[in-house]
Amino acid sequence: MKFKKIIVATIFLAIFVTSFFFVRQKKTDRQETFEGLAKSSYWFLLKRKSNIEHLYFGQAGKADKSRLIKTFQVKSGVSNESPTPLPQKLGRHYWRLIEKLDAKDNTETAPYFLTLDIPVSEEEPYGPSPYLECNGQCNWTLPGYFGLHGVNGDETKLSDKNQGSSGCVRHSDEDITYLFNLLEPEKEEIRYYIEDI
Repeated sequence: MKFKKIIVATIFLAIFVTSFFFVRQKKTDRQETFEGLAKSSYWFLLKRKSNIEHLYFGQAGKADKSRLIKTFQVKSGVSNESPTPLPQKLGRHYWRLIEKLDAKDNTETAPYFLTLDIPVSEEEPYGPSPYLECNGQCNWTLPGYFGLHGVNGDETKLSDKNQGSSGCVRHSDEDITYLFNLLEPEKEEIRYYIEDI
């Protein structure tokens, strides 16, 4: 009789322990899934010298944990004069896309402008200073914010013959319209990574 009680108690204990670990594992799996979803967002990677920009959805900065949404042929800033600033030069890993604007009235950036949180100033060099590139300090020739924008119908601004912008990243009007309609920087963090390749 005592032996039967021991067997029953052992079986009961085994079932209890197994159930406990099963429930705990399910909870952990759900939590990891939730955290993975919560961290998913749109993010960019610009290959500055190649003028190629990738838009991903997933864990920011991790292409292997993200889905490539679209690749854009772009035109970044003029190298050695007014390049698109590298966040690494200012001790950061990425810029953030912070605002989107209708720019139909601006002949240089129409139809849309997506603002990056790159530091600007109201005096020359109109961008980050100090900024150790361009033989010590780059000189962005135009005041205003840095960002992503269109070409107002002039596709030659994206050609190899064109030097580039004063630090911004030019997109075809079709591509900037796509991004303007897709992204919501006021509702989620959208990171913009740049590699100098």
